Amino acid sequence: MEKSVILKELSNDEKYYGEYGKQFLSNSDIDTLINNPAGFMDTREDSINLMYGRAFHELVMFGTTQYDNYVEASTRNTKIYKEAEAENGLMFLKKEWDELNTLVQCAFKNKVFSETVKDASNNFEVPNVGSLIDDDIVWKCKADIVSSDCIIDIKTTSSIKGFKYSSKSWNYDSQAYIYSSLFQKPMKFLVIDKTTKVVGLMDVSDEAYDNGREKVSKAEDNYREYFVNKSKSVENFTIYGEI
Repeated sequence: MEKSVILKELSNDEKYYGEYGKQFLSNSDIDTLINNPAGFMDTREDSINLMYGRAFHELVMFGTTQYDNYVEASTRNTKIYKEAEAENGLMFLKKEWDELNTLVQCAFKNKVFSETVKDASNNFEVPNVGSLIDDDIVWKCKADIVSSDCIIDIKTTSSIKGFKYSSKSWNYDSQAYIYSSLFQKPMKFLVIDKTTKVVGLMDVSDEAYDNGREKVSKAEDNYREYFVNKSKSVENFTIYGEI
């Protein structure tokens, strides 16, 4: 299938996150392929944190979000919330919805954040596919922003001071390697702290790109051995280390 046809399909979120998109690896597969191959094919359930992140992205880039329903309830243990969730699925509490919108407003009050997102050269939610290390293994990605000179991914964080260190455990290093390789552009992270509302614009170091490439290589090795060649069994997967 021609790449242009694949990209057209992947521009649709239902296709990207659904069965069609599962024929390609993505950065969200890195952790399971490296640390728990048995969980590679498991369905990932939505969580409030995932919904919050997606809604923030959509509000920043498009001014609206698919998750615009909320419940006037104090907690998710209340009867009113449980009834609403049974009918509509996972929903925001009113206080979470208000916090989200406040965060978006604070983000755009920051000149760097606003100018970065509103740059006239930007294209939003741009998919891409391609091989990285093994030519027979194809990866997908969808960049939040592709500008004239770089790729930008929007993140929220609980600690902008610790973002440099937490980025490794969240696999933002492998994300940077995948995205920059497929788009052939450097990557930056546009970050806002959910508590302090401080904004950061983070470049990616050579060390982070190298760490990301190493993760991709390990993920591809495990994918090839456990799911393509099936030369190893996931039941025998063992992590060796030292404490």
